[in-house]
Amino acid sequence: TDLVTAYVNDTCTQFDQDAVDATLKRSGSGFEVVGGQTGLVLDTAASITKITDFVENEWDHTNGSMELPVETDYPKGTAEELGKVKDVLGTFTTSYNTSGAARCKNIATGTAHINGTVLYPGDTFSTYETVSPFSEANGYAMAGSYLNGKVVDSLGGGICQVSTTLYNAVLRAELEVVERSNHSMIVTYVDPADDAAIAGTYKDFKFTNNLDAPIYIEGVTSGKQVTFTIYGQETRPSNRTLKFESVTLSTTDPGVQIVADAGQPIGYIVRESAHKGVVAELYKHVYVNGQEESVTKLNKSTYKATPRTITVGIAGDPDLSNELQAAL
Repeated sequence: TDLVTAYVNDTCTQFDQDAVDATLKRSGSGFEVVGGQTGLVLDTAASITKITDFVENEWDHTNGSMELPVETDYPKGTAEELGKVKDVLGTFTTSYNTSGAARCKNIATGTAHINGTVLYPGDTFSTYETVSPFSEANGYAMAGSYLNGKVVDSLGGGICQVSTTLYNAVLRAELEVVERSNHSMIVTYVDPADDAAIAGTYKDFKFTNNLDAPIYIEGVTSGKQVTFTIYGQETRPSNRTLKFESVTLSTTDPGVQIVADAGQPIGYIVRESAHKGVVAELYKHVYVNGQEESVTKLNKSTYKATPRTITVGIAGDPDLSNELQAAL
């Protein structure tokens, strides 16, 4: 039975044809429905039983074949269901006008990987799974990112601005946030506690479509700005409005750290910028007819302080080197 199970799961299922869900594509100012495709997948449990029964009770040890049972895999989505996607549920824009070409490329690439996503009711979206792998083949370049309290170059540096912008659009659409992490150090393109970092598989931004209709995620980069807009079926009353407030609880001065580097010559000086430490909370305010109805704390975020680091080379004349080291 174990051999049959392994054979069915490892070999027979490779012929599965999964259904392709119906989806949407932008058409002018609206949407066009793209129909899905029905699939066929192996009924593994019934196949294991059928093969096992044949081997144990019928097989005469000669070559043979049998037809295994399959199930129809039906696609999600009908024209009627997808036709509900007409309204802007939430939108948000951030600027990256000080970014270099490599970081701009990474933001555009990550945004393009997300753009056009359709989520059906109950579906969960993983930003990391959607924008990865971080490779040149997948459209990414080397740019600055945070690692262990330092700014280092990595493939995909800047991708967290994509996830952060999407996070804010999701909050305004009032979808269910499943997983969100703040950066290790403060970022400048949104207020404290308003960010959503992704890193490896241990920091991801995930959310679920907790609505009764599908949603469509549009991501656009233009003029060094990235915008995410979430479309769906608006059911919230028009007199209900939202406001999101970042509240800083405390700040920590980063200070200055001078480091002697015996591997660099005297006269070598490299400066790295500081990051202040911040503890902040993000609040969601709901108003009805201009009157505050509720306040909800969405997260508490702690960003560590990183001192302004000045690295000084001390290799060279022994006397001068000793004097420098003593002074440092």
